[in-house]
Amino acid sequence: MPKMLKTILITVPTTGARPLRPLLDDLAQQAHGVENSSARTVSVMLLDNSPADSQTARVAAAACRVEYRRVEQPGFSQVRNAAMDAAQQHDALVFIDDDERPVPGWLRALITSAEANDADVVVGPVAVRLPPHAPRWLGGGRLIRQVRTQGDGPLEGFAQSGNTLVCMSTVRRTGLRFRSAFDRTGGEDTVFFHEMAQRGARIFFTRAALVFETPDRDRLTLSGVVRRAFRGGRTAAAVEAELKDLPMPRRLIRRTGKLARALCRILSGTVCSRPADCVRGVQDVAFVCGWGMALLAGVPVAVSRGK
Repeated sequence: MPKMLKTILITVPTTGARPLRPLLDDLAQQAHGVENSSARTVSVMLLDNSPADSQTARVAAAACRVEYRRVEQPGFSQVRNAAMDAAQQHDALVFIDDDERPVPGWLRALITSAEANDADVVVGPVAVRLPPHAPRWLGGGRLIRQVRTQGDGPLEGFAQSGNTLVCMSTVRRTGLRFRSAFDRTGGEDTVFFHEMAQRGARIFFTRAALVFETPDRDRLTLSGVVRRAFRGGRTAAAVEAELKDLPMPRRLIRRTGKLARALCRILSGTVCSRPADCVRGVQDVAFVCGWGMALLAGVPVAVSRGK
C-alpha cells in the first residue's frame, strides 16, 4: 500500500550565526500551501544548537510563528537526533539547512516523490547561489558544491541531510540514530543513510525539490576553500573507517589517483591560464592531505564544526 504522509515536521538546525527569517518565512508559506491544498498537517521547527542560548534564533522563530527548540549539547548528530525525537509522532521529517532557500513547490515535490515511489527517504538537489562579488575562479559555485546531475529515481551515491525527507516509520523500524562520534567532524548523515540503505530503505532523488545554498563569506576565499577541502578529507577518512565498504588498498589507489589528477589539473590550469582548474587542483590536493593526515593520526578525528 502506498505511503500517505499526513503529518510532516520540517526542521532547521542552526547555530544562530546566519539570517533565519527569510528561510523560516519561506517554509511557513510552503507549509500553509500544502495544508490548504491537501489533508495534511505541516509544522516547522527551529532547532537552536548555538554555543549559548541564541536570542537571534528565538526571536526569529517567534516572529515567523514557528516552533523553537533548544538543543543544549553541541554537535551535528545531537541536533539531528533531536529533530528525530521531535518527529516521533509525525509521518515524515524534513531536514533543510539554515543557509538554504527552497524553490516554490519544494515541499510538495518531496512529499509527492515519497508517496509515488513508496520511498523511505527522498533527497533533493542543492545548488549554490553566489553573490555578485564572488571570485570568477569559483567556477560559478562548482568548487563549493557539486550539484547532482542524475534524473529522478533511485539515488545514485550517498545521501546527505541538507535537503531530505525521511519517513519516520522507517526510523522507528530500524531504530537508527545519528552517531555521536561524528558530532564535530560531520559525515554523520552519510553513515546514517548508508545504514538505512543496508537495512532495505528505498532512497530516491527528485530534481523538483531544489534548494539554493548561500555560502558563508569565508567559503568565497581561497583559504576557506582549502581549509574546507582539508576538513572534508579528514571527514571522508572517518566515514570510510566506519563504513568499511572498501579495503584499504582500494582506498589508497583511489586517493592516489585523485592526487595525480589534481596535480595534472594544476599544471594544465597554469599553462592554459584557467584559474578555476588551478584552484580545483589545489582543493583536491588539500582533500587528499586531510585524508592522509587522518589516516596517520588514527581516525576518527575531531575537527572544528562548520558546514
